[in-house]
Amino acid sequence: MSHVFQSLWVHVTWATKNRQPWLTSALKPPLFSQLRTIAEAENIRLDFLNGVYDHVHCLLALRTTDRLDLTMQQLKGKSARWVNEHQLTEHVFAWQNGYGAFSVSPSHVERVRNYIRNQEKHHQEQDYWQEMEMLERMARVP
Repeated sequence: MSHVFQSLWVHVTWATKNRQPWLTSALKPPLFSQLRTIAEAENIRLDFLNGVYDHVHCLLALRTTDRLDLTMQQLKGKSARWVNEHQLTEHVFAWQNGYGAFSVSPSHVERVRNYIRNQEKHHQEQDYWQEMEMLERMARVP
């Protein structure tokens, strides 16, 4: 019997190039819709997505055959290309190199969804780097 049972959840975040405040209220809806379209076309299981002016958070459900680096390359590369092809900004749009990725216990998936959902509230109290430090501390094994 060869069955594989899995529950691989990852909270991923990435920033705009030089953390420019490019994710405006006008750009976010079409960009986030396009990220979902890319995910669907590439068979990426994007569970939840949100962000603020300079960065994005998403919750991914990975299969054992998924490579996170390739998944992120597809999401970031194709979305930036789409923004530029459709001239949705007055400048060349780009994402910062790299990303943060944090494993999520299945019992915490709803908590992470809520965290991502409330990004605007979180960033009234902390900036992106403070948030990354907090997420890294939470991910450490005691």
